[in-house]
Amino acid sequence: GFEKIQASGKYVYVGTEEISAKSNERPQMKVAFTYDFFLGKGEVTCRDFNEAMQAVSKLQVPCASDSLPVADVTYYDAVLYANARSKALGMDTVYTYSKSVIDNDGHCSSLEGLTLRNMALGLRLPTEAEWTLAAQMNWDEKNSWNSGNAENAAHKVCTSGSQARICDMAGNV
Repeated sequence: GFEKIQASGKYVYVGTEEISAKSNERPQMKVAFTYDFFLGKGEVTCRDFNEAMQAVSKLQVPCASDSLPVADVTYYDAVLYANARSKALGMDTVYTYSKSVIDNDGHCSSLEGLTLRNMALGLRLPTEAEWTLAAQMNWDEKNSWNSGNAENAAHKVCTSGSQARICDMAGNV
């Protein structure tokens, strides 16, 4: 499931003015939204990831349970997943590329010629500003999986007890 984030007319700050921060994290910028967007209700599960990736890659992420959030994937693995899920849902692919580079572990380490087709109707990764806004609207630290209660383990998606519309924004994987 997806949740519509009412973003139009809102703004967030991304980046920092901290001198000790990396140069690509400065300066702090105000990002104003002129659109709404959809975000997945919870983290991508191992089941969903592995089923989608069977069609496009040999990458299968090992998990103790299909309902755990997927972890240890690259940015490029996530891009391939978004395209694969878009196709499975009968939607356009948002990302195009000319060649994928797969490492010895089956992870995608590069997508040559990677471009984003903003107007395509399909799944894509959220921008930093989109994620930040959604997190601010759904942050529930008291009811999250975190270092104080997670016992150094991932937990099933959307089981922290939070009543937020978007699950696990404050913790899990």
